[in-house]
Amino acid sequence: MLRTCVVLAQIGVLSGTLYAQQAQSSPPLTEAEKSGRKIFQTRCAMCHVGQEPAVEMSSPNAERRPATMGPLLSRANTANEATLKQKIKDGSVKMPGYKYTLTDHQIDQVVAFMKTVDKPMTRLFTERAGQ
Repeated sequence: MLRTCVVLAQIGVLSGTLYAQQAQSSPPLTEAEKSGRKIFQTRCAMCHVGQEPAVEMSSPNAERRPATMGPLLSRANTANEATLKQKIKDGSVKMPGYKYTLTDHQIDQVVAFMKTVDKPMTRLFTERAGQ
């Protein structure tokens, strides 16, 4: 119960601080990537997005960032898609598995979105015009 409250509070805080991190010159997201972003924001961001918006992960002080439940994610985590998809399905000790709540197609969409993320996210994305 307490964990659920903490998770819901984190979702509220993260949702309230939506911020565009992708460069404005990046190409528009495809429909699959947009769907993957929405799934990522509701299922993954609470544990895989830095919680201090002012801290950039590429800075020399990146080690001092607030701890997240899981690793910060980017396209670097998509090198082995099969392993990544299986991890999303089965989960781990700290991560819930989503094989009963996400379809294979939805997991593919999350991976497609992750491939658009150049560096680990410190903030969530907002909708941009045309996206």
